[in-house]
Amino acid sequence: MRKIESLEQFKSKKAGIAILLVLHLLGAAGYVSPLSAWFVYLTPILIFITGGMIWLDSKSNNKLGWPVAITIILLGYGVEILGVNTGFPFGEYTFGEMLGWKFFHTPPIIGLQWMILIWGSYSIFKMSKLHPVITWLLTAALVTLLYMLIEPVAVYFDLWAWEGNHIPVQNYVSRFVVAFFLAAIFQKYPLVAKPRLGQMAIICQFLFYGILYLSIR
Repeated sequence: MRKIESLEQFKSKKAGIAILLVLHLLGAAGYVSPLSAWFVYLTPILIFITGGMIWLDSKSNNKLGWPVAITIILLGYGVEILGVNTGFPFGEYTFGEMLGWKFFHTPPIIGLQWMILIWGSYSIFKMSKLHPVITWLLTAALVTLLYMLIEPVAVYFDLWAWEGNHIPVQNYVSRFVVAFFLAAIFQKYPLVAKPRLGQMAIICQFLFYGILYLSIR
């Protein structure tokens, strides 16, 4: 019975990985197509589907699961609200209309995006059995590296805009610090033994934004 369940789980994970990959590739193709303006507005849907899939993949019965996941979403969203309305810690920037409805000038979906970034990056390094602090540092470094691709793409497609059309170094330093502390909190989350969808999600994000980054250079 366990072998059958393991086989079904393996097939399910493979299907999930394939779906994530196809969705991100289609999204990237749409962004650079003549239908770009339409596809950009679908970005929140892609984020929502990705977040939902990696959550379902966790299949955790631990009571810490929901509180920790929601905490990351709320903290990620909260720091973006702070950033947009005060300029701290990232710098002066504003969100466009492409990410959907905004509360305090900030789209709630950005909190889920933080969850995906932390979940995926942490999942990759957690499997290496490194010291927790090293895992947090590497998670923060990977998130920051991804933001180096995300930022120019986001500005180009009007997801958000920076004052003076200049992305400050302060932004990347602050995102590293925020990601570090969110990774420390995420340590409390009971990951499945092989969180492949979480890992694939971050790979797909690098692929998605990497393609778009190259397309605008």
